[in-house]
Amino acid sequence: MNSTDNESISAILNCSLAGRVYAPTYNFFKLLNATYLRLLIGPGILLNSLCLFILSRPRLSNKSTTILFLRVLAFFDILSITLKYIRAEINYQSVDKGHEIFLLTPSVCKALYVLMNACISIAMWTIVLMSLDKAVAVSYPLKSSIWLTHKRAFQTCCCTIIILFLVNLSFIKLSDIHVSRTGRVITAANIIIVVVLHRTSYDWRTSNDSNKRESDLSVRKKKLLKPSLRQSCSGTSTTTAAELVLATKRRTNAQVTRMLLAVTLSVIIFNIPNTIFYVGLLIFGEKAYLHNRSFVNMSKDNIAIHKTRFYSEVIKDILLNLPYVVNFFLYCLAGKKFRSIFINEIHQLLIDFHLIEQKERHRIYGTSPLNPNSIQTIGYSRNVGCMSPKTSSSQVRQSVEVLFNGKNALTILNRQNESLSKQEIYRSNGNQKCVRSCTREQ
Repeated sequence: MNSTDNESISAILNCSLAGRVYAPTYNFFKLLNATYLRLLIGPGILLNSLCLFILSRPRLSNKSTTILFLRVLAFFDILSITLKYIRAEINYQSVDKGHEIFLLTPSVCKALYVLMNACISIAMWTIVLMSLDKAVAVSYPLKSSIWLTHKRAFQTCCCTIIILFLVNLSFIKLSDIHVSRTGRVITAANIIIVVVLHRTSYDWRTSNDSNKRESDLSVRKKKLLKPSLRQSCSGTSTTTAAELVLATKRRTNAQVTRMLLAVTLSVIIFNIPNTIFYVGLLIFGEKAYLHNRSFVNMSKDNIAIHKTRFYSEVIKDILLNLPYVVNFFLYCLAGKKFRSIFINEIHQLLIDFHLIEQKERHRIYGTSPLNPNSIQTIGYSRNVGCMSPKTSSSQVRQSVEVLFNGKNALTILNRQNESLSKQEIYRSNGNQKCVRSCTREQ
């Protein structure tokens, strides 16, 4: 009689406590934890593929070693979110739905687990490596061009990939603990690097403004000191070309630094809940765990702690996976050249699919006024058209060097005995260049 009463009381207690634990909110977070990667897998792969494509374009690929690290980051972000999705989907279909998965074998699970954690570790340590790369470039600006080369950056990435794969092979059963510790170390390292990068971007803006002021003063002095038209044109042309190259390089470096700063800040911000969660575990200890405990022995406070822990863990996991999606938008906001390449490629794709007429391309890219069918997207240096009055009219062709985005192009001016052209170039709307020709009869 007593045993029957005890069994009925135990069943009632189990049902009531189970009902209090598995509330609608708890069930929603449990479903969200199992399926949220379905919402992130598509945008994550697409946007990181776009990042990998744009960062591989010639206008960006050879500008800085940071671009190489960003390409490695985009590649391993694709692998990380793909392997995370496969693992989560296998767990959901096998545990929650009760389906039999033929891939659910010990060898496949271990290989998947090691590959996933290795890709996550490589992606995180790539951020640290390119932050350190930029810090060295700032601390030693004169030696950075010798120390920080594309070949050494590529070798560093290869060594990091091999080492992290070997480390994860050694810690198969402790991979979750290893990744958690890695995240805390990376957070502490990135906080220090962010301060350096913020100061670096400020120094670049200050030096850029001072260089602009110095260049304006030097141009004015040269115009006053050189009375000859030929000397003034050639001196100003050389000065302007060199200044444009340096200004373009400074702008590109500043944009790459802002892109790196945005990625580092996103890692730190999205890792804040993970840090808070770790501190909470240190405070509450084993009371936060409900595993291997009977519902009868759980108090109301312990159940509340378990729910809070579970909710925070789900939110933490979602935030840690958001950088796979938001990095592309951070690049677009921080890098003007990244954004312009993306827009130009989209326009070119629309033209290839005949969604935009061909004439739209000339309005988008711009053509040379001297020859509309020649090189597109060319900006002309300011005083490149100044010519000496002693130039012989019997010359058939003259080569004029023009400058666009730090690259040299060659435009051929055909002249016959009829006329002699003097080019006067000026800017229009900040980007477009206009050419005004003044001809005189010989």
